[in-house]
Amino acid sequence: MNRKATHILLIDDDVAVLDMVQSALAHYGMEVHAYSEAAQALELIQNPAAPEFDLVISDINMEGLDGFDVIHKVKSTHPRLPVVLMTGQASVDYAIRAMRLGAANLFMKPIAIRDLVQSVFHLVDLHRDFRLADDGLRGLVNERRHFLFRSDELNVPSLVRHLTDRLVPMGFASTSNLDVIAMAFHEALVNALEHGNLELDSSLKGDLFAKEDPYGLLRDQRMADQAYAGRLIEVRLAMDTERFEVEISDEGKGFDASKLSPLRGDSEMAPHCGRGLPLIMLVMDEVHFSDKGNQIRLVLRRK
Repeated sequence: MNRKATHILLIDDDVAVLDMVQSALAHYGMEVHAYSEAAQALELIQNPAAPEFDLVISDINMEGLDGFDVIHKVKSTHPRLPVVLMTGQASVDYAIRAMRLGAANLFMKPIAIRDLVQSVFHLVDLHRDFRLADDGLRGLVNERRHFLFRSDELNVPSLVRHLTDRLVPMGFASTSNLDVIAMAFHEALVNALEHGNLELDSSLKGDLFAKEDPYGLLRDQRMADQAYAGRLIEVRLAMDTERFEVEISDEGKGFDASKLSPLRGDSEMAPHCGRGLPLIMLVMDEVHFSDKGNQIRLVLRRK
């Protein structure tokens, strides 16, 4: 994928992390503008001669201006620009604060580079599509949509665009939190595909640059096996002026949703695994699971 026109602003006072993330993104052709001081990075983004940025990635815990200062200042002048935050220690309250300020995603250190790079790909494409959104939808009163895909036919980014194109015009999201809602839908669809229909275990995920990728290899094998690839994913969207509901069902074995630990303010965010569901539960107003655990219903209420 050609990313030469993609500009990323990267901020972290840990030089080792700065170099690692910069190298990973540059590997895919992205133009990474890396800074160890937030003040200097914010000066660049306010410079009329600076490139048009597609994404900001910032550490939270820094001397001087921290990541919360960064997102506040970025959103005050560039409300549509997505910001991803990184941190070495975060409770659920910490994550909630980041999301409320408009963070598109939150990553724990040590950084899972694979997940970060995939998130960057998704957010950059999604953000560019949002710029083209049509405000003529503001007069819409209600709508129902029904999607049905085989596992090997599902295009997650494309479907996410269909699930989010009504949110801002209908008042269920603002430009400052649209990215994180889209990311929650993305995580739910990936969970249905990979952990549901394909029955992949997150423990198989390795480093992005490792010689072998057990998770990716097994994913490819099961996508070529009709016993898995032929399983269906069903998505239903129901919306009126007060409630936006998305129901995602897969044909996997499901799981016991009663074993999910409730999120408390002092709960720690897991650094490497199980980050999809916590993100979904933080972002949505309501989250419901079927008894079998192979269906999730995500609800947003009009603010």
